[in-house]
Amino acid sequence: MSNPLIVGYDPGTTAALAILDTRGGLLFLESKRTFKKSEIIDEITKRGKPIIIAGDRSPLPKKLEKLASTLGCKTYHPYESLPVSEKVDLVKEYDEKIKDEHERDALASAIRAYKYYKKLFKKVEISLSSLGLNTLYDQVIQLLVFGKVDNINDAINRVLTKSREKRKPEKIKIEKKVFSEDTVKKLQDRIKGLEKDISILKKYNEGLREKITKSKEKAFNYRKELNKKIEIGTISSLKNDIKKLKIILREKESLIEELKSYRKLELGGYVPLIRIDEIRSVSISDLQKRINLEGRLLHSKNPENAQILNECKIKALIISDEPTEALLQKVKFPVISEKDISSKKVNNIIVVEKEELEEKIRNARKIGFKKWLEGHRIRKL
Repeated sequence: MSNPLIVGYDPGTTAALAILDTRGGLLFLESKRTFKKSEIIDEITKRGKPIIIAGDRSPLPKKLEKLASTLGCKTYHPYESLPVSEKVDLVKEYDEKIKDEHERDALASAIRAYKYYKKLFKKVEISLSSLGLNTLYDQVIQLLVFGKVDNINDAINRVLTKSREKRKPEKIKIEKKVFSEDTVKKLQDRIKGLEKDISILKKYNEGLREKITKSKEKAFNYRKELNKKIEIGTISSLKNDIKKLKIILREKESLIEELKSYRKLELGGYVPLIRIDEIRSVSISDLQKRINLEGRLLHSKNPENAQILNECKIKALIISDEPTEALLQKVKFPVISEKDISSKKVNNIIVVEKEELEEKIRNARKIGFKKWLEGHRIRKL
């Protein structure tokens, strides 16, 4: 049986491949411009049987899914695309072996997948060791990862059954004559194989009985202690709280990365443009709590209710059309038409250049202040 492998793959013009075994050992790491699919498959298959192909993005790139389909592998990707900081942390012990960011991404993907399955790998190793069946490790791992069995015991039984079927003696037509030496030797070999299987099964069954007895004792003691300390409802409540906290944590981590991106662009002379579909009190309040709108540049196709933003101290509002007198009379911030200012996409974020924006803001303030003052006088009357 081939050695089961975990493969990290970063597709692209310059592609990278990382291969780990199920003990976490690094077997291969390389990036190459125009890395052909045939070369990638060759590098993988000559080292063993790939069972997991992992990526660092969610959803997975099509090229990665196609490679997994070709090799008959299970795919793995994180719940959300891995931020650079986490990838750097995952591969820090391999810094000297990594040549570029493509190799870093491929290796981080493989290590993340390994960590996800690590407990299963260790549990299989311990279970087989206790039964003296270490040689079945590779086969048992593959059955579990591909979901062909429900648990370790089922996997072991499946492998042993398959082994017995392979050794099942063929029907031999026995004629009434003395067996040749070759025939006798074949029969003796088959008998030895069957005896070995019987010995393994006996040892396996003894181990299972012992584990079942211990498990029953542990379960009894655990329930006994649990009834004294905690009610079942409390456990369920704690699990729900943990799930909610994990969701909040993921949202906070995502927000931190978003704000870091904004800050990096600002240091580069750009101002990020935050788009809002509709200006409503609830949505603005949520956005204010999330990223703090003070000093931010907003864009909205529908400036109705723009006065809601007066207390947010925004830098300016960009709208699709020319700002009307009615609009300028009720807002306290500059309003700029999108046709009067240039925008572009940097790192998937729409931005405007800071210098151009400041100039447009100065002009908009002059016009806007006059209109607001006129509106203020009218409101006083």
